[in-house]
Amino acid sequence: MKDDSLDSRSEMWRYVGAYAALLFLCGCTPERSEQNPYADLFRTSPITELKNYKDPRSSWESRVFPLDDHSKSFVEALNRIDGFENSPVASTDLADLSRKLSKVRKRIPTRIDKLLNEQLFGIIVCENLGGTAVSGIVYEKEIPKGGFVILDSKVLRRKANDWITFKENSPFQNGKISVRIRIEEPSEDTEAAALEYILLHEFGHILAVTSGTGPDLRDRTRKFSDRPFYQSVWRSENKSFEDGGRFRTLRKVRFYTSEFSLDKEWKNVYPILADSPFPTLYSASNADDFFAESFVSYVHVLMEKRPWTLTVHESEKILYEMNNGIEKDSLKEQRKILRRLLEDRNVSPP
Repeated sequence: MKDDSLDSRSEMWRYVGAYAALLFLCGCTPERSEQNPYADLFRTSPITELKNYKDPRSSWESRVFPLDDHSKSFVEALNRIDGFENSPVASTDLADLSRKLSKVRKRIPTRIDKLLNEQLFGIIVCENLGGTAVSGIVYEKEIPKGGFVILDSKVLRRKANDWITFKENSPFQNGKISVRIRIEEPSEDTEAAALEYILLHEFGHILAVTSGTGPDLRDRTRKFSDRPFYQSVWRSENKSFEDGGRFRTLRKVRFYTSEFSLDKEWKNVYPILADSPFPTLYSASNADDFFAESFVSYVHVLMEKRPWTLTVHESEKILYEMNNGIEKDSLKEQRKILRRLLEDRNVSPP
């Protein structure tokens, strides 16, 4: 999955969320668009094999590795699939990122720390990734056991509130109206806090596959509509049951494009989002990001009890205010699944 906070891709789930392009229609013969373009890459790349990782008994934040030939080839192949030419290079900031990851570990709940220890096998650091982060799955004998995250150290230099505000404004043209999001109090508004949010979103992509909640990245076709977490919301990765009617404007918003006029359409975006089955606007991008955003929202808002407030502004005048939607009645089933998922893994939820 990829967090493309710098370009128009929606995360490999490009956050393989620009990190997503698979469609499902009922029937015996899959639609052509349902085919998973990443299947061969995940079936053949050495970085998807557990045997190629070092002894994982160390804690997750110490599993930091420089870019090697296998991870470089993986990113280049991924970028080719998505139509981009970025070729990653080695990072000069491994030590700085390691320090930030140590701070992240001190911030997260013990129960989430345990999950990361069990399933996050590597954090690979590079530059010129083509986005902020990419995540992928690691297998042992065809069984998804965990995953890896690749981070671009050069773009992880925004504090939390600035980073998420930048990301939220990325679909919109410059105009009189803009959006601000606060996910940290001033004393906690750091680069490490931004890194935590990004890392948890990426880990959400990994957990979706290892838990069986979402379809596997090695599957030739990936179907969502028959899986409880996505039922009634997603027909396929990119087609939602909410594409028509009052939610149609939400589904037209494309992050990192600067194409959408918030001045004209803000009333058709955020007030409608508040009544939708999506916890955040980014979660309406595709089915993969629906899980990842639900997961990070669950941890951030319900487990860590941290703020998540969005305001729509015209200059300094507040036009509209809303909170993260993870607590909405429409997401009751998703919360139940996340709670049960954590319980199944001996990680006590709130």
